[in-house]
Amino acid sequence: MKKLLLFICIVLISAPTVVAAKKATALTYATPESVKMNGEYLNRTIDSIANSAIESKCFPGCQILVARKGKIVFHKSYGYHTYECEQKVENNHLYDMASCTKVMAATICLMRLVEQGKLDLDKPYSHYFEELRGSNKEDVTLREFLTHQGGLINISAAKMLYNKERELNPEMFSREKSEEFPYTYCDSIYVCKNTHDIMFRRIAEQKNRAKKFHYSCLMFHTYPTLIERITGKKYEDYLYEEFYKPLGAKDATYNPRDKYPLSEIVPTARNSNHRKVIHGYVHDYAAASLGGVSGNAGLFANTASLAPILQMWCNGGVYDGVRYFKRKTVKEWTSCQYPKNDNHRGIGFDKRRLNDNLPLKKRTTKPYYYAPSASKSSFGHSGYTGTMVWADPKEDLVFVFLSNRVHPNTKNPYFKINPRSKCHEAAYEAIRRYKK
Repeated sequence: MKKLLLFICIVLISAPTVVAAKKATALTYATPESVKMNGEYLNRTIDSIANSAIESKCFPGCQILVARKGKIVFHKSYGYHTYECEQKVENNHLYDMASCTKVMAATICLMRLVEQGKLDLDKPYSHYFEELRGSNKEDVTLREFLTHQGGLINISAAKMLYNKERELNPEMFSREKSEEFPYTYCDSIYVCKNTHDIMFRRIAEQKNRAKKFHYSCLMFHTYPTLIERITGKKYEDYLYEEFYKPLGAKDATYNPRDKYPLSEIVPTARNSNHRKVIHGYVHDYAAASLGGVSGNAGLFANTASLAPILQMWCNGGVYDGVRYFKRKTVKEWTSCQYPKNDNHRGIGFDKRRLNDNLPLKKRTTKPYYYAPSASKSSFGHSGYTGTMVWADPKEDLVFVFLSNRVHPNTKNPYFKINPRSKCHEAAYEAIRRYKK
Protein backbone atom coordinates (compact mmCIF):
# COMPACT_ATOMS: atom_id res chain seq x y z
CA MET A 1 0.00 0.00 0.00
CA LYS A 2 2.84 2.40 0.89
CA LYS A 3 4.54 1.67 -2.43
CA LEU A 4 1.27 2.37 -4.28
CA LEU A 5 0.81 5.71 -2.51
CA LEU A 6 4.42 6.65 -3.27
CA PHE A 7 3.91 5.81 -6.93
CA ILE A 8 0.73 7.94 -7.09
CA CYS A 9 2.54 10.89 -5.47
CA ILE A 10 5.41 10.68 -7.96
CA VAL A 11 2.97 10.62 -10.89
CA LEU A 12 1.02 13.61 -9.57
CA ILE A 13 4.17 15.66 -9.06
CA SER A 14 5.75 14.91 -12.44
CA ALA A 15 2.70 14.81 -14.70
CA PRO A 16 2.24 17.92 -16.87
CA THR A 17 -1.44 18.19 -15.98
CA VAL A 18 -3.30 21.07 -14.39
CA VAL A 19 -4.85 21.06 -10.94
CA ALA A 20 -8.45 22.10 -10.34
CA ALA A 21 -9.03 25.50 -8.76
CA LYS A 22 -12.24 27.18 -7.65
CA LYS A 23 -11.72 30.76 -8.79
CA ALA A 24 -11.06 32.68 -12.01
CA THR A 25 -13.62 31.93 -14.73
CA ALA A 26 -12.93 32.19 -18.45
CA LEU A 27 -12.89 35.59 -20.12
CA THR A 28 -16.30 36.86 -21.21
CA TYR A 29 -17.45 40.08 -22.84
CA ALA A 30 -18.93 42.89 -20.77
CA THR A 31 -19.30 46.65 -20.72
CA PRO A 32 -16.44 48.78 -19.39
CA GLU A 33 -18.78 50.18 -16.75
CA SER A 34 -19.34 46.70 -15.30
CA VAL A 35 -15.65 46.63 -14.30
CA LYS A 36 -15.48 50.28 -13.27
CA MET A 37 -14.11 51.83 -16.46
CA ASN A 38 -15.40 54.80 -18.41
CA GLY A 39 -16.56 53.16 -21.64
CA GLU A 40 -17.21 56.36 -23.55
CA TYR A 41 -13.68 57.60 -22.88
CA LEU A 42 -12.07 54.21 -23.59
CA ASN A 43 -13.77 53.74 -26.96
CA ARG A 44 -13.42 57.32 -28.11
CA THR A 45 -9.77 57.63 -27.17
CA ILE A 46 -8.52 54.32 -28.57
CA ASP A 47 -10.54 54.88 -31.75
CA SER A 48 -8.89 58.26 -32.17
CA ILE A 49 -5.34 57.00 -31.48
CA ALA A 50 -5.64 53.97 -33.76
CA ASN A 51 -7.20 55.84 -36.66
CA SER A 52 -4.70 58.68 -36.35
CA ALA A 53 -1.81 56.18 -36.33
CA ILE A 54 -3.10 54.58 -39.52
CA GLU A 55 -3.46 57.96 -41.19
CA SER A 56 0.10 58.79 -40.11
CA LYS A 57 1.42 55.59 -41.76
CA CYS A 58 2.44 53.95 -38.47
CA PHE A 59 0.90 50.75 -39.85
CA PRO A 60 -1.89 49.85 -42.28
CA GLY A 61 -4.01 48.21 -39.57
CA CYS A 62 -4.08 46.85 -36.04
CA GLN A 63 -5.97 44.84 -33.42
CA ILE A 64 -6.50 45.97 -29.83
CA LEU A 65 -7.99 44.16 -26.83
CA VAL A 66 -8.56 45.39 -23.29
CA ALA A 67 -9.81 43.17 -20.47
CA ARG A 68 -10.36 43.96 -16.80
CA LYS A 69 -11.42 41.72 -13.93
CA GLY A 70 -11.84 38.79 -16.31
CA LYS A 71 -14.06 40.75 -18.72
CA ILE A 72 -13.18 41.79 -22.27
CA VAL A 73 -14.39 45.37 -22.45
CA PHE A 74 -12.72 46.48 -25.68
CA HIS A 75 -11.95 44.33 -28.74
CA LYS A 76 -11.59 46.01 -32.10
CA SER A 77 -9.68 45.85 -35.36
CA TYR A 78 -8.74 48.85 -37.47
CA GLY A 79 -7.56 49.51 -41.00
CA TYR A 80 -6.38 47.06 -43.60
CA HIS A 81 -3.82 44.30 -44.12
CA THR A 82 -1.76 46.55 -46.42
CA TYR A 83 -1.74 50.14 -47.66
CA GLU A 84 -3.52 49.00 -50.83
CA CYS A 85 -6.62 48.81 -48.58
CA GLU A 86 -7.93 45.66 -50.24
CA GLN A 87 -8.72 43.63 -47.11
CA LYS A 88 -9.89 44.89 -43.76
CA VAL A 89 -8.35 43.59 -40.56
CA GLU A 90 -10.78 41.36 -38.65
CA ASN A 91 -10.52 40.23 -35.02
CA ASN A 92 -9.70 36.66 -36.03
CA HIS A 93 -6.81 37.56 -38.35
CA LEU A 94 -3.27 36.61 -37.36
CA TYR A 95 -0.21 38.81 -36.82
CA ASP A 96 3.48 37.95 -36.57
CA MET A 97 4.16 38.25 -32.85
CA ALA A 98 7.97 38.65 -33.20
CA SER A 99 9.62 38.78 -29.73
CA CYS A 100 6.30 38.44 -27.91
CA THR A 101 6.95 34.79 -28.78
CA LYS A 102 9.53 34.80 -25.98
CA VAL A 103 6.87 34.99 -23.27
CA MET A 104 3.79 33.65 -25.03
CA ALA A 105 5.52 30.43 -26.15
CA ALA A 106 9.04 29.63 -24.88
CA THR A 107 8.79 31.11 -21.38
CA ILE A 108 5.47 29.50 -20.50
CA CYS A 109 6.92 26.06 -21.31
CA LEU A 110 10.07 26.70 -19.26
CA MET A 111 7.95 27.86 -16.33
CA ARG A 112 6.17 24.52 -16.33
CA LEU A 113 9.40 22.50 -16.51
CA VAL A 114 11.03 24.50 -13.71
CA GLU A 115 7.95 24.11 -11.51
CA GLN A 116 8.03 20.36 -12.13
CA GLY A 117 11.66 20.22 -11.04
CA LYS A 118 12.91 19.22 -14.49
CA LEU A 119 14.94 22.42 -14.79
CA ASP A 120 16.77 24.50 -12.20
CA LEU A 121 16.99 28.23 -12.89
CA ASP A 122 20.20 28.55 -10.90
CA LYS A 123 22.14 25.69 -12.43
CA PRO A 124 24.45 26.43 -15.38
CA TYR A 125 22.39 26.14 -18.53
CA SER A 126 25.16 23.93 -19.99
CA HIS A 127 24.06 21.28 -17.47
CA TYR A 128 20.96 20.84 -19.65
CA PHE A 129 22.18 22.10 -23.03
CA GLU A 130 25.37 20.22 -23.75
CA GLU A 131 26.32 22.32 -26.79
CA LEU A 132 27.52 25.02 -24.37
CA ARG A 133 29.88 22.79 -22.43
CA GLY A 134 33.49 23.90 -22.78
CA SER A 135 32.42 27.32 -24.06
CA ASN A 136 32.73 30.69 -22.33
CA LYS A 137 29.04 30.32 -21.44
CA GLU A 138 29.45 27.07 -19.55
CA ASP A 139 28.86 28.62 -16.11
CA VAL A 140 26.00 30.99 -17.00
CA THR A 141 22.73 30.00 -15.36
CA LEU A 142 19.34 29.64 -17.00
CA ARG A 143 18.05 32.49 -14.82
CA GLU A 144 20.80 34.76 -16.12
CA PHE A 145 20.07 33.91 -19.74
CA LEU A 146 16.31 34.38 -19.34
CA THR A 147 16.80 37.81 -17.75
CA HIS A 148 19.32 38.94 -20.38
CA GLN A 149 21.94 39.01 -17.65
CA GLY A 150 24.25 36.39 -19.18
CA GLY A 151 26.54 38.74 -21.11
CA LEU A 152 25.42 37.52 -24.52
CA ILE A 153 26.28 39.54 -27.62
CA ASN A 154 23.81 39.28 -30.48
CA ILE A 155 25.12 37.80 -33.71
CA SER A 156 23.82 38.91 -37.05
CA ALA A 157 21.73 36.21 -38.64
CA ALA A 158 22.49 37.85 -41.98
CA LYS A 159 26.20 36.94 -41.64
CA MET A 160 25.22 33.31 -41.28
CA LEU A 161 22.61 33.32 -44.03
CA TYR A 162 24.22 35.48 -46.71
CA ASN A 163 27.63 35.80 -48.36
CA LYS A 164 29.49 39.06 -48.99
CA GLU A 165 27.47 39.66 -52.16
CA ARG A 166 24.26 39.44 -50.11
CA GLU A 167 23.36 36.18 -51.81
CA LEU A 168 21.94 33.23 -49.89
CA ASN A 169 24.58 30.83 -48.60
CA PRO A 170 24.34 27.81 -50.97
CA GLU A 171 25.40 25.46 -48.18
CA MET A 172 22.34 26.44 -46.18
CA PHE A 173 19.69 27.11 -48.82
CA SER A 174 18.19 25.38 -51.83
CA ARG A 175 15.50 26.20 -54.36
CA GLU A 176 14.13 22.67 -54.00
CA LYS A 177 12.77 20.92 -50.93
CA SER A 178 14.47 17.65 -50.09
CA GLU A 179 15.61 15.46 -47.21
CA GLU A 180 18.71 17.64 -46.91
CA PHE A 181 16.71 20.89 -47.14
CA PRO A 182 13.45 20.20 -45.28
CA TYR A 183 12.65 23.61 -43.72
CA THR A 184 10.77 26.35 -45.56
CA TYR A 185 12.45 29.76 -45.41
CA CYS A 186 9.96 31.45 -47.74
CA ASP A 187 8.32 30.73 -51.09
CA SER A 188 10.52 28.31 -53.07
CA ILE A 189 13.53 28.64 -50.72
CA TYR A 190 14.39 25.86 -48.28
CA VAL A 191 16.87 25.56 -45.42
CA CYS A 192 19.24 22.68 -44.67
CA LYS A 193 18.52 20.22 -41.87
CA ASN A 194 21.73 21.19 -40.05
CA THR A 195 20.65 24.79 -39.44
CA HIS A 196 20.04 24.17 -35.75
CA ASP A 197 23.51 22.71 -35.27
CA ILE A 198 25.06 25.66 -37.11
CA MET A 199 23.09 28.13 -34.99
CA PHE A 200 23.99 26.43 -31.71
CA ARG A 201 27.66 26.29 -32.66
CA ARG A 202 27.69 29.99 -33.52
CA ILE A 203 26.08 30.81 -30.18
CA ALA A 204 28.64 28.75 -28.26
CA GLU A 205 31.55 30.37 -30.12
CA GLN A 206 30.31 33.93 -29.67
CA LYS A 207 32.21 36.21 -27.28
CA ASN A 208 30.59 37.25 -24.02
CA ARG A 209 30.29 40.61 -22.33
CA ALA A 210 30.29 41.25 -18.59
CA LYS A 211 27.24 39.97 -16.74
CA LYS A 212 24.89 42.92 -16.88
CA PHE A 213 21.68 43.67 -18.71
CA HIS A 214 22.09 43.39 -22.46
CA TYR A 215 19.07 42.36 -24.50
CA SER A 216 19.87 39.33 -26.61
CA CYS A 217 17.70 36.92 -28.58
CA LEU A 218 20.36 34.23 -28.94
CA MET A 219 19.62 31.73 -26.20
CA PHE A 220 15.89 31.78 -26.96
CA HIS A 221 16.71 29.97 -30.21
CA THR A 222 17.83 26.97 -28.13
CA TYR A 223 14.80 26.61 -25.86
CA PRO A 224 12.51 24.66 -28.25
CA THR A 225 15.22 22.01 -28.63
CA LEU A 226 15.73 21.91 -24.86
CA ILE A 227 11.97 21.52 -24.29
CA GLU A 228 11.79 18.68 -26.81
CA ARG A 229 14.70 16.85 -25.15
CA ILE A 230 13.11 17.08 -21.71
CA THR A 231 9.50 16.33 -22.63
CA GLY A 232 10.07 13.88 -25.46
CA LYS A 233 7.45 15.79 -27.44
CA LYS A 234 7.65 18.10 -30.41
CA TYR A 235 7.89 21.65 -29.04
CA GLU A 236 4.80 22.94 -30.84
CA ASP A 237 2.78 19.91 -29.74
CA TYR A 238 3.80 20.34 -26.10
CA LEU A 239 2.93 24.04 -26.23
CA TYR A 240 -0.46 23.37 -27.78
CA GLU A 241 -1.43 20.41 -25.59
CA GLU A 242 -0.29 21.90 -22.28
CA PHE A 243 -1.43 25.48 -22.75
CA TYR A 244 -3.02 26.69 -25.97
CA LYS A 245 -5.72 24.02 -26.25
CA PRO A 246 -6.90 24.04 -22.60
CA LEU A 247 -6.68 27.84 -22.38
CA GLY A 248 -8.67 28.32 -25.58
CA ALA A 249 -5.79 29.98 -27.44
CA LYS A 250 -6.78 28.08 -30.57
CA ASP A 251 -5.40 30.58 -33.06
CA ALA A 252 -1.91 30.92 -31.61
CA THR A 253 0.42 28.94 -33.86
CA TYR A 254 3.73 28.64 -35.64
CA ASN A 255 3.87 28.47 -39.46
CA PRO A 256 0.24 29.57 -39.97
CA ARG A 257 0.35 29.02 -43.75
CA ASP A 258 0.07 25.30 -43.01
CA LYS A 259 -3.25 25.80 -41.21
CA TYR A 260 -4.91 29.06 -42.30
CA PRO A 261 -5.81 30.73 -45.60
CA LEU A 262 -3.56 33.69 -46.45
CA SER A 263 -6.64 35.92 -46.29
CA GLU A 264 -6.64 35.41 -42.49
CA ILE A 265 -2.93 36.18 -42.07
CA VAL A 266 -1.78 39.80 -42.14
CA PRO A 267 1.26 40.33 -44.43
CA THR A 268 4.25 41.49 -42.37
CA ALA A 269 6.65 43.16 -44.83
CA ARG A 270 7.87 43.38 -48.41
CA ASN A 271 11.17 43.32 -50.30
CA SER A 272 13.23 41.97 -47.42
CA ASN A 273 16.38 40.25 -48.70
CA HIS A 274 15.19 37.50 -51.07
CA ARG A 275 11.75 37.44 -49.48
CA LYS A 276 9.70 39.68 -51.75
CA VAL A 277 6.60 39.39 -49.59
CA ILE A 278 6.75 38.09 -46.01
CA HIS A 279 3.24 36.73 -45.66
CA GLY A 280 2.64 33.91 -43.21
CA TYR A 281 6.37 33.36 -42.75
CA VAL A 282 8.15 34.72 -39.68
CA HIS A 283 9.84 38.06 -40.25
CA ASP A 284 12.84 37.31 -38.02
CA TYR A 285 15.70 35.96 -40.19
CA ALA A 286 17.13 33.60 -37.59
CA ALA A 287 13.74 32.11 -36.73
CA ALA A 288 12.98 31.75 -40.44
CA SER A 289 16.23 29.85 -40.95
CA LEU A 290 15.11 27.43 -38.20
CA GLY A 291 12.00 26.52 -40.16
CA GLY A 292 9.90 29.27 -38.60
CA VAL A 293 9.99 27.74 -35.11
CA SER A 294 12.06 29.43 -32.40
CA GLY A 295 11.68 30.57 -28.83
CA ASN A 296 12.72 34.01 -30.02
CA ALA A 297 10.10 34.58 -32.74
CA GLY A 298 7.79 32.69 -35.04
CA LEU A 299 4.48 32.72 -33.19
CA PHE A 300 1.43 34.11 -35.01
CA ALA A 301 -1.75 34.97 -33.14
CA ASN A 302 -4.71 37.28 -32.77
CA THR A 303 -5.67 39.25 -29.68
CA ALA A 304 -8.38 36.82 -28.56
CA SER A 305 -5.93 33.91 -28.41
CA LEU A 306 -3.39 35.80 -26.34
CA ALA A 307 -5.76 37.28 -23.78
CA PRO A 308 -6.50 34.02 -21.87
CA ILE A 309 -2.77 33.38 -21.34
CA LEU A 310 -2.23 36.88 -19.99
CA GLN A 311 -5.35 36.62 -17.82
CA MET A 312 -4.10 33.32 -16.39
CA TRP A 313 -0.85 35.00 -15.32
CA CYS A 314 -2.81 38.00 -14.03
CA ASN A 315 -4.84 35.58 -11.90
CA GLY A 316 -1.68 34.13 -10.38
CA GLY A 317 -1.67 30.98 -12.52
CA VAL A 318 -5.39 30.12 -12.59
CA TYR A 319 -7.84 30.32 -15.49
CA ASP A 320 -11.38 28.99 -15.91
CA GLY A 321 -11.24 26.86 -12.80
CA VAL A 322 -7.88 25.29 -13.62
CA ARG A 323 -4.52 26.01 -12.01
CA TYR A 324 -1.67 26.06 -14.52
CA PHE A 325 1.01 27.42 -12.18
CA LYS A 326 1.50 27.98 -8.50
CA ARG A 327 1.02 31.59 -7.50
CA LYS A 328 4.58 31.79 -6.20
CA THR A 329 5.90 30.60 -9.58
CA VAL A 330 4.12 33.41 -11.42
CA LYS A 331 5.26 35.95 -8.85
CA GLU A 332 8.90 34.88 -9.11
CA TRP A 333 9.02 34.85 -12.90
CA THR A 334 7.26 38.21 -13.25
CA SER A 335 9.41 39.97 -10.63
CA CYS A 336 12.55 42.00 -11.28
CA GLN A 337 15.55 39.68 -10.74
CA TYR A 338 18.66 41.88 -10.79
CA PRO A 339 17.70 45.43 -9.77
CA LYS A 340 21.11 46.01 -8.14
CA ASN A 341 22.69 45.42 -11.55
CA ASP A 342 20.38 47.98 -13.15
CA ASN A 343 18.44 45.17 -14.82
CA HIS A 344 14.68 45.64 -14.75
CA ARG A 345 13.77 42.29 -16.32
CA GLY A 346 11.76 39.41 -14.94
CA ILE A 347 12.48 35.81 -15.93
CA GLY A 348 11.63 35.90 -19.62
CA PHE A 349 9.24 38.80 -19.03
CA ASP A 350 9.80 42.47 -19.60
CA LYS A 351 9.03 44.81 -16.71
CA ARG A 352 8.83 48.53 -16.12
CA ARG A 353 12.25 50.13 -16.43
CA LEU A 354 13.71 50.96 -13.03
CA ASN A 355 13.55 54.68 -13.73
CA ASP A 356 9.83 54.32 -14.37
CA ASN A 357 9.35 53.44 -10.70
CA LEU A 358 9.93 57.11 -9.95
CA PRO A 359 7.01 59.58 -9.91
CA LEU A 360 6.09 60.74 -13.42
CA LYS A 361 7.59 64.22 -12.92
CA LYS A 362 10.97 62.78 -11.87
CA ARG A 363 11.43 60.28 -14.72
CA THR A 364 14.33 61.06 -17.03
CA THR A 365 13.70 58.52 -19.80
CA LYS A 366 11.28 58.86 -22.67
CA PRO A 367 7.98 56.95 -22.45
CA TYR A 368 8.39 53.26 -23.27
CA TYR A 369 5.99 51.07 -25.26
CA TYR A 370 3.76 50.38 -22.22
CA ALA A 371 1.60 52.91 -20.38
CA PRO A 372 3.31 55.28 -17.96
CA SER A 373 0.64 54.28 -15.42
CA ALA A 374 1.45 50.55 -15.55
CA SER A 375 2.09 49.33 -12.01
CA LYS A 376 5.31 47.88 -10.59
CA SER A 377 3.72 44.44 -10.56
CA SER A 378 2.88 44.56 -14.27
CA PHE A 379 4.75 42.63 -16.95
CA GLY A 380 4.68 41.65 -20.61
CA HIS A 381 6.74 41.99 -23.78
CA SER A 382 6.91 43.81 -27.09
CA GLY A 383 7.59 42.59 -30.61
CA TYR A 384 9.68 44.18 -33.36
CA THR A 385 6.83 43.88 -35.86
CA GLY A 386 4.70 46.27 -33.78
CA THR A 387 3.11 43.97 -31.24
CA MET A 388 2.68 44.14 -27.47
CA VAL A 389 1.24 42.04 -24.63
CA TRP A 390 0.92 43.34 -21.06
CA ALA A 391 -0.74 42.21 -17.83
CA ASP A 392 -1.18 44.21 -14.64
CA PRO A 393 -2.29 42.16 -11.60
CA LYS A 394 -2.73 45.28 -9.46
CA GLU A 395 -5.47 46.61 -11.73
CA ASP A 396 -6.43 43.14 -13.04
CA LEU A 397 -5.87 44.60 -16.50
CA VAL A 398 -4.88 42.81 -19.71
CA PHE A 399 -3.84 44.69 -22.85
CA VAL A 400 -2.93 43.34 -26.29
CA PHE A 401 -1.89 45.44 -29.28
CA LEU A 402 -1.04 43.85 -32.64
CA SER A 403 0.13 45.60 -35.79
CA ASN A 404 2.45 45.20 -38.77
CA ARG A 405 4.41 48.42 -38.29
CA VAL A 406 7.26 47.00 -40.45
CA HIS A 407 4.99 47.04 -43.49
CA PRO A 408 6.08 47.67 -46.14
CA ASN A 409 9.58 47.67 -44.58
CA THR A 410 11.47 48.34 -41.34
CA LYS A 411 12.31 51.93 -42.26
CA ASN A 412 9.23 53.34 -40.57
CA PRO A 413 9.87 56.58 -38.64
CA TYR A 414 6.19 57.15 -37.84
CA PHE A 415 5.86 54.48 -35.15
CA LYS A 416 7.77 56.83 -32.85
CA ILE A 417 4.50 58.53 -31.96
CA ASN A 418 4.05 55.46 -29.71
CA PRO A 419 0.44 54.40 -30.35
CA ARG A 420 0.85 51.26 -28.20
CA SER A 421 1.69 53.23 -25.08
CA LYS A 422 -1.05 55.78 -25.74
CA CYS A 423 -3.75 53.14 -26.19
CA HIS A 424 -2.51 51.30 -23.12
CA GLU A 425 -2.58 54.50 -21.06
CA ALA A 426 -6.15 55.14 -22.24
CA ALA A 427 -7.21 51.98 -20.37
CA TYR A 428 -5.73 53.31 -17.12
CA GLU A 429 -7.31 56.70 -17.66
CA ALA A 430 -10.66 55.02 -18.27
CA ILE A 431 -10.31 53.45 -14.82
CA ARG A 432 -9.53 56.83 -13.25
CA ARG A 433 -12.47 58.48 -15.01
CA TYR A 434 -15.04 55.96 -13.91
CA LYS A 435 -17.81 57.42 -11.80
CA LYS A 436 -20.23 55.27 -9.84
